[in-house]
Order: sequence, then C-alpha cells, then structure tokens
Amino acid sequence: MPTDFPLAPLGGLYIATVRACLVAGAAVPRLRTASVWIGLGLGIVAVTAFAGRLVPAVAPTTLQIGALVTAIVVEFAAFPLVMPRVRPRGERAVAVATLAIVGAHFLIMEPALGALAGVLGLACMANAGALARVPGYGVRAAWAVDGGLKVAFGVAMVAGV
Repeated sequence: MPTDFPLAPLGGLYIATVRACLVAGAAVPRLRTASVWIGLGLGIVAVTAFAGRLVPAVAPTTLQIGALVTAIVVEFAAFPLVMPRVRPRGERAVAVATLAIVGAHFLIMEPALGALAGVLGLACMANAGALARVPGYGVRAAWAVDGGLKVAFGVAMVAGV
C-alpha cells in the first residue's frame, strides 16, 4: 500500500496530529477555533520533522498530487462561500457545514491517500449528517467523534493499513 499511495503516511500523520487537537477543542468549546489553528501548525511541524522517515522511494503520480491540491483548494474555497450562509443559523449549522466540507475534501483526496481517505470522508460526512438530523446529538460530541475518526484513520495511514 505505501508504494501505491506514497503520500498516505505523511497525510495520515498530518490528519492525526491536527485532529488530536480537535479532540482537545471538543473538551473546551471556547478554544475550538484555536485548537484548529494550533493543530494545523503542529501538523505542519510533524510532517516536516518526519518527512524523511515516512516517504517511500516511490514518487506520487501526477493524479495523486492533483487530487491532493484539488482537495485543499476546494476546501479552502468552500469555507468562505458556505459559512456566511450558515452562520446566521447558529453554532450547530456552522459545525454541520464545517464537518461536511472537511469530510467531502477527504473524498477528493482518495486518489492521493488511498481508500482509507475515502472511507474517512464518508464517515465524517455521516457524522455531519447525524449532527444535522439527530436533535440529541450535540455539537461537542460530533466534534469529538470527528476528531477521533481522524486520529484513528490517520494512525492507520501512517501504519500502512
């Protein structure tokens, strides 16, 4: 698997690192946004620190690099387009939109990171759907589940599962 998806170990490390911070953000909701930014920074540090150890000798294909770049561009473009529309509906709507956008971007990453990224995307979108449809399912719980999913899938990608 690592030779089929040479970006998966680094992608998994980044996902797990960033999302471990999201789990912490679920525990302290007023720090949720800060936990995202801290996680992004720590994810970059982790990938930089372990790049030499986790990248196999096989180079990623043009399709894999294109899928990764497209996923990131789509995610970054979706937030400023979607958030102004959902923000007036409150915290729950913002959380649903955030979880769905990030989940969708993992589906786009599947050619770059492998089937685990696609399954992660579906699981994240199902979690967002549950938050949208199940009244007793709280934002804090959905945020924690999202973080837990990403830590688990990220670790699996690093391990080459």
